[in-house]
Amino acid sequence: MKILIVDDNVAIQEIIRDIVGNEGHNVRVAGTVGEAVSKIGDFEPDIIMLDSRVGDEDGLHVISRAREDYPSMRLRAILVKGASEMAPTDNPYIRASVDKPFKSSDLVAALRKVEAEISEETEDTADRRSARKREKRERKARKKARRKGLFSRKQKAEPPPEGALDSHGVSFGSSYVIFEAAPEKVYSFTALFNPDRYDIMMVTTDKAKAIKERFTYGSMEVVPLSTNGKAGSLGIHDLGTMTSRIRQFMDGNDHPVVIFDTFGDIIAANGLNQSLTMLQQLISGKTRMCTLCVSVDGLSLTDKDRGILLHSMVEYVYEE
Repeated sequence: MKILIVDDNVAIQEIIRDIVGNEGHNVRVAGTVGEAVSKIGDFEPDIIMLDSRVGDEDGLHVISRAREDYPSMRLRAILVKGASEMAPTDNPYIRASVDKPFKSSDLVAALRKVEAEISEETEDTADRRSARKREKRERKARKKARRKGLFSRKQKAEPPPEGALDSHGVSFGSSYVIFEAAPEKVYSFTALFNPDRYDIMMVTTDKAKAIKERFTYGSMEVVPLSTNGKAGSLGIHDLGTMTSRIRQFMDGNDHPVVIFDTFGDIIAANGLNQSLTMLQQLISGKTRMCTLCVSVDGLSLTDKDRGILLHSMVEYVYEE
């Protein structure tokens, strides 16, 4: 890592340089506040070893001036201070402190503490970037699948023959999860249920018209979700209203089948924990036999999350 040592005492500079250098870091030194701010811009250090007093100035001026000159730069400092001085507790840029006179082990311990924090921050940033990339791929895949559906309207689903459920290993009353990036297999799953016998609800972030054009038979109830909950849709963030609407459907029909074709959108809008809690409440709160199925990208879930889903649901793998 890149370490900037800021101290007006040349002897102390050399002592800290030797200690930090022995840890394998790339080191620079500065003897004044102005020099430190300039080197922060050029060197872009990962950590600043900052003396509490630099010449006649408060060492924290280095942080405040660097923030003004380089507002987008990530600043992390270890404050080297007198034993009677108090380290500021309201300054998020001061990650650790070391009292004078210090031992080499004190500096190394503080340095490693901040290194560990940087490592965690880097992993979190990488995870967020990976999640954003997955979401982008999912959106593209869903759009592609929906375009495909719009341009193949002549191949509309017909009522399935009796026994279609048994022949595909599906049992009415069970709950299923389909791990897929785009909602394709879930529509094949839906088409297994004969609308003359089953009451079907589709919860979707797609347009109701696009869903109904896929299924020309029966009286499927489509519940479109949107961010604003306007134009006849439900708000995707309003899990309470969503749960109530689905329960009314489940309780008001003899053979209800509830399908979430893009459950990943609900997770993205409300977080995994709240979304899975809603799902579990629907499954455990059933007052009569009902089949519930969700489609979600398995790659966006951890093994633990998949395990939670599979604890109360059966994975459905569609076979042509």
